[in-house]
Amino acid sequence: MAVRYSLSEVFEMAENIESNGYDFYTQAADAIKNKTLKAVFLDLAGKELQHKKTFTNWRQEFCSAVDAHWVDPDGQAAAYLKATADNHVFNIEKSVSSLLASLQSAQSALRLAIGFEKDTIAFFTALKQAVSGENRDKVDLLIKEELDHIRILQDTIKQLNS
Repeated sequence: MAVRYSLSEVFEMAENIESNGYDFYTQAADAIKNKTLKAVFLDLAGKELQHKKTFTNWRQEFCSAVDAHWVDPDGQAAAYLKATADNHVFNIEKSVSSLLASLQSAQSALRLAIGFEKDTIAFFTALKQAVSGENRDKVDLLIKEELDHIRILQDTIKQLNS
């Protein structure tokens, strides 16, 4: 039997992923010495917070009252959704600072971030298949928002290489 998610659940997972992304980028900015890279990571952290707010607003706008306000008295569904998001995107078992310290260059830190962003897009793409057909275009909105992060990271690599 295929797993199905409500659109509200997808937006909730997206909000959790954005929180994880914010944590990653702020910790990375604290750990990195390169001023250009620090500024990029702080900018992306801000974008993650903005995305979380956007996704929260979209959940309220796009989801029906029943879907958006489903009662989870024990918090089990919420815990499951957070765990799903935590285990699929920005899943870092080591601390961000020790992870970044093991990298050889600013470019490798940027490639690590690109990998996390690609994982986010892949996760949302998979989720797109787990929602009803009439809601798949809303998941496309999530994907579109994330593509900009990859562009910023790739532009920064080009800037550092020039």
